[in-house]
Formats: sequence, structure tokens, C-alpha cells
Amino acid sequence: MINELMIDIETSGNKPGCKVLSLGAFGFDKDGNQVEFYRRFDTKSQIAQGLFDNEETMSWWNRQGKEAFKEAFGGDTDPIQGIADFKQWVMQNFKTGKFDKFSVWSCGIDFDFPILNRFFEAYGFRGCPWLYYTQRDYRTLKNLFPIIKQSEGNVSKHCAIEDAKAQMRGLRAFYSLTKD
Repeated sequence: MINELMIDIETSGNKPGCKVLSLGAFGFDKDGNQVEFYRRFDTKSQIAQGLFDNEETMSWWNRQGKEAFKEAFGGDTDPIQGIADFKQWVMQNFKTGKFDKFSVWSCGIDFDFPILNRFFEAYGFRGCPWLYYTQRDYRTLKNLFPIIKQSEGNVSKHCAIEDAKAQMRGLRAFYSLTKD
């Protein structure tokens, strides 16, 4: 695998404009090397940007256990710095241009990407650092091919970097199924 990226976010809601708690990204860079990125964001500063919590999501987080809650809500990274770091990391590690073979995956094309775009824009950034048509939906693949879910092996649920790594293991299993 070359030039493939898997992202995962943890949030306090399920719609664009909710707070982003953490961002994990794991992939195979333009040279095929494994690279990863993880930031846990300060949520207090997100209120001033108009980002919100969803009551139902917050109730769900309260049922996930103390460790998961602490991991999700214990971030101290300034969102502006974290977003800048992420964009720089993507540009250093991946070729994302119009004619590059690049794919960025998330578990649900209608969740991570729109929420991330809104989060970036709230802090004055121009959205995600890739072209919209390079976005891929990992959730659809794992629902169509159950072997993918079995290959994930994630032991730490609701941690964005661990979820991204697990989903990439599933994607690699899918690719191994489709090799000629």
C-alpha cells in the first residue's frame, strides 16, 4: 500500500459544528512507509468558535467508562496548532494532488469528513488537505465484506489513533482479498 490514509475522529456530537475531541490518522506514505498522527484537542476553546456538544452523544460518552471518557476529553492541544500540525503532516507524507494516486478513508463518509471540514473552517483553515473525490468510505467495505471487521483486532475502542490503525488493518485485509 502506498499513499493511503485512514482517519478517525472522536467528537462530542454527530453533526458538523460539534466539538472534535481527537484526530487520529494512520497510513502508508508516498514511499510506502507507515506513518501516524494523533492529537487530543482542548475542548474549552472550541466553545468560543461556536462548536457544540450534542446531548445524546454526551450521554453515550458517559456510558463508555472512565478510561474512555478520560482519553476522549483529556486533550490539551490547541486546535489551531493541532490543525496546522495535521495539515503539515499530510503534505509532508502524502501526494494529494489531482493526478496522484491518493485515497483517504474514514468510517462513514458522511461523518468524519464533514465534521473535520467544519472544525478546520471554524479556526480559519480551508478544510481538509485533500481533494474531495479522494475520500473513501471504509464503513461500506466492512459491511459488504465481514472478513474486514474480523481483521481489525482493535482492543482500545474510542481512541482515534487506535481506531484508525484497526481500520487500516481491515483495509489491508480487503486489499489482500482483491489481489489478482
